[in-house]
Amino acid sequence: VGVHKRGCNGRSYTLEYTKSKGHSDKEVVQDGIFVERKAQLTLVGTEMDYVEDKLFSEFVFSNPNIKGTCGCGESFNI
Repeated sequence: VGVHKRGCNGRSYTLEYTKSKGHSDKEVVQDGIFVERKAQLTLVGTEMDYVEDKLFSEFVFSNPNIKGTCGCGESFNI
């Protein structure tokens, strides 16, 4: 899991598959997820959930650090 500069509000979540932990990644042992080093402070306290509906399925992030989001919901700022 990472955060990259993107979108009209500045930042966006990224998800990538990996088989091993990078040297600067932080492992969330409970869930087997690796967090990029540069995203660690941005993601402190964030909860990630997988939601399925009749029309879509997606990962949903609940980040207490967010100060604002764009109208389309694709990016956020801290």
